[in-house]
Amino acid sequence: MGKSVHLVILIHGLWGSPAHLAVAKEELEKAWNGDKVSQDVSGPSEDPTITAELSGSNSTKEGDEELVIMIAGGMTSQLTYDGIDVCASRVAYEVDGKIKELEGNGKSVDKFSLMGYSLGGLVARYLVGLLHSRQPSFFDKHHPISFSTVSTPHYGIPKYNTLLSRILCYLGARVMSRSGEQLWVADNYWDEDQRPLLEIMADPRGVFYQGLERFDKLEIYASAVNDHSVPYPTAAIEPTDHFAQWEERKISVESDEDGIIHSWRINDDDQGKKTKQIRKKGSWFKLGTLPPVLRYRSPFNFIILLLFPIMLPIIVILILTRQSLDTRRSKKRLQQLSQTSTSADSETYSSAIPHSGGLSIQALREGIRRIERSLEEDIAENFEIDSPSIFKSEHHHRQHDDNHHKRTKENPDSDLKIELKDSQLRMCLWLNKLPIKKTLTWWPEVTNAHAVAIVRDPKQFPLHERGRGLIKLWAKNTLSK
Repeated sequence: MGKSVHLVILIHGLWGSPAHLAVAKEELEKAWNGDKVSQDVSGPSEDPTITAELSGSNSTKEGDEELVIMIAGGMTSQLTYDGIDVCASRVAYEVDGKIKELEGNGKSVDKFSLMGYSLGGLVARYLVGLLHSRQPSFFDKHHPISFSTVSTPHYGIPKYNTLLSRILCYLGARVMSRSGEQLWVADNYWDEDQRPLLEIMADPRGVFYQGLERFDKLEIYASAVNDHSVPYPTAAIEPTDHFAQWEERKISVESDEDGIIHSWRINDDDQGKKTKQIRKKGSWFKLGTLPPVLRYRSPFNFIILLLFPIMLPIIVILILTRQSLDTRRSKKRLQQLSQTSTSADSETYSSAIPHSGGLSIQALREGIRRIERSLEEDIAENFEIDSPSIFKSEHHHRQHDDNHHKRTKENPDSDLKIELKDSQLRMCLWLNKLPIKKTLTWWPEVTNAHAVAIVRDPKQFPLHERGRGLIKLWAKNTLSK
């Protein structure tokens, strides 16, 4: 074949669009430092798939390798409600189409990398399992180089011991269709395996986990503070919020000019006195972090508070109405997808995706079930199992791990506590066994670190430029050997 291609796929988050990843694509192009061959925008204007092709590189010096960056466009806006698995099958369709196009032009996709932002990171993890489950594995032909996520809720959205957090956890799982159920770990994926999808994806015995093990590099980027959409613990896969109430706890952080954390510590001076002071401030009623709009300085905060009793019911009604309509549309799409699916669709789980709408829920479930049965048969062939002791051992190990995490998941000197489910504790344990490099950012001056982390809309919000240093680092790490 002709030129060797390194294909990099970028996947946006909930309610997202390819435009949210424009800066990530831009910085990746700069890091490659090659000549742009072409840029293509395909598909409808509201759901475009953006592809850039660059030749040459200051890292190869050979000029025979080409970088192709594709921002997935088949799961934009309301389509992200349909579930992590369905969204991943739509992206898989785009990946298959791009590889077919490149090979048709005489090129060989020898390297493959993935980056997911927010919900897109979970979609990327499912996509890895989807591709790895093929026979032969997708990664046997396309070498997996880098897998990375930015501000991704790896074990779902955690619940804190605050009123706002409990309300959001309750509503989020009910008004955001399948994606909401999966994000708040409130789903039972199917009758034969009633675990949440995210727990299935984190199980070391499954294709999703084993697919991640194939990558040369695994990296996650998380904001230590002020990410109110995806808090630090789940983005960094930690059972404890180490930075909760960081000001009251006198946490000292050393970071560079881009906000990349190099080290941090809790000042031990008067630790007992400080703990008492924090607990004295707390009470049985904890409201939680207010939205940025309610944190303006005087006199705007007083004006907002005066209007708040009037505006709040209207805002809540509008949000719930919009969410309910989007959820209804999502369920209708999924029903149509189920009706258009054939009995053979579950077989295509291990091959190319047949259409842009992705696979139906039933086909995806049956695909996972078939793969898990195959894995069980392989285990039975390779190991002598004359008693259920191996399963008892796993159960005992799981209980031990849960107890360990329950002892360590809280900061004794913090009044703000994270309340994780057992399944989230297991996910945290399993995922941390992977060789993941974690990079934390420190932006205490921003109110919405979630958008800043990806430089989501720098034209409308110049403050988002604060995250460009992180994206430059990510681009450099993705292309480094």
